[in-house]
Parts: sequence; C-alpha cells; structure tokens
Amino acid sequence: MKVIDSHVHVWDPAVLAYDWLANNPALNRPFLPQDLPHTPANTLAAVFVQADCRDDQALKEVDWVSGLGSSWPTLAAIVAFAPVSSGDSVAEDLDHLLQRPLVRGVRQLLQDRDESFVLHPDMLAGARRVAEAGLAFDACIRTGQLAALTAFADRAPALQIVLDHMGKPPIASGAFTEWSSGMRELARRPNVVVKISGAGAESDRTRPTGPQALPYIRETLHLFGADRCMLGSDWPVSLTGAAAYQEWITTAETALAGASESERESVSSGTAARVYRLAEGTEQAITEARKQEKD
Repeated sequence: MKVIDSHVHVWDPAVLAYDWLANNPALNRPFLPQDLPHTPANTLAAVFVQADCRDDQALKEVDWVSGLGSSWPTLAAIVAFAPVSSGDSVAEDLDHLLQRPLVRGVRQLLQDRDESFVLHPDMLAGARRVAEAGLAFDACIRTGQLAALTAFADRAPALQIVLDHMGKPPIASGAFTEWSSGMRELARRPNVVVKISGAGAESDRTRPTGPQALPYIRETLHLFGADRCMLGSDWPVSLTGAAAYQEWITTAETALAGASESERESVSSGTAARVYRLAEGTEQAITEARKQEKD
C-alpha cells in the first residue's frame, strides 16, 4: 500500500528554536528530509506539520521547509503555525501564509489547554477566519479534550477540522471506553476528519506498537468511515527507522482487512489529497501508482 503521509515533521535546532526539545534529548538534533524512511515503494507524498518552533518564527519555518524541496521531492503540502487564539487579528498571519503556495492548513497546539481556551470567543473568531481562508485546521488534543473539541466543531461548522493522532488515546494502558465514547460523539460532526497517526508516542515502547494500536485504529475507522480517515506517521516523534515506518503501514493494512478498494484508497491517500488540496502532479502520481499496483 502506497500512502500519502499526512503528518511528518522535520527540524534543525541550528536553524530555528524549539524549546520543547530541551526535555526530549533523543529528539534534540536535526531531523531532515534525507533521514526520512520514505521510499518510492511506500510513500507517494508527504504533508509537513509545524514542529512547534518559537511562535514568531512560524513564517521562517514555512520558508525553510519550502526551501527543502530539492532534498524532499515528496513534499506536497504544509500545515503551518498560526495564532488562531488571537481572534480576528489572525487574518494578517493567514494573509502571509497564503502567499506561500504549499500552505494548506494551520495548527495551534491545543493539547493540555482547558475547555475555556478551546471555546474562548477569540479562538472561535480565529477559527472562522481560518475557514474563510480556505485552510484546514489541525487539532492536536488528548482524550480528555474530545468533548471540548466536539463543542468547538459545533461552533465552527464551516471549518475543516483534522483531528491529529486519533485524539491521543491511552494505548499503553489499554484503556478504551472513555476515548471511544468521546470519538463516537466527535464523529457525528461532519466537519471533522481524523489522522490515524501518532500511535508510537502513545504506546508502550517496550512492546511492538502494531498490536497495541490495532483496536484503536479499527475503532477510528468504524466510527469515522474510510472517507474521513487518513494516515500519518508522525515521524520522527512516533517512529524513526525504516522498520518502524513499514510496521506502521503494515498495521494500517491489517486494520483495513476486508475493506473495499475504494475504502483503502481513501485511507491511504484520497482523504489527505482532498482535505489538503494536494497538487495536480501529486494526484497524477497517485493515479499512476494505483495503475501499477493493479497491473
């Protein structure tokens, strides 16, 4: 199965400031396109998602990543940082981002924020501005915030929301009920799609990720349907090497056992291509790859 990897990070601490890396020594070094485990055999295209550099460096991050094109031929879209919580004034930031042709979405991290932040009038006003700009909004939250995101989706119905990492379920502990209940309610909001991603970061690292993550992936597919799910590796936070990357793809294939060809195509590439409005050249590559697979 060839995929559009809808959630990839790259960074270089010598270029931009990433304060969060100070507490993550294993990640506190450059991770660049040449380190990616993507190969023509498994990855059609990639979507870069902002890597939480300093907020005032958001445009520099977009320009730096855009400039990596010669070493990252599969780069097809960028989800940039935008201060959505600043309300209507985010329109100026969005205007600057829209001048960068690869930008297809924005993200302001919501994880660990309480409901009053997520549902603040300024946050909702900023969300409306994002929708007017024609950009998707990546929502990175934890399981305990699913109800707040559901209310947010209700109050910003024109906004295309992309739930990152399946809402960060408690995979390592195996707890399921609270997460499933919250996801079921969120799935009733038609403006929300979800990334099957981030499982490695939420799993018990001493055990293989695939068997731990499968129940959560299957439930996500069941609740949202294939046409509202996309795949993302969350490289290098959730996985690094080629073996782990292939395990992620294999796990997704296992979860899709019994799915129709159309459903497999939606999850592997179609949903990401639609939501992030990927370039015509990428769509042609997908079509050609599918033809080769059939042949």
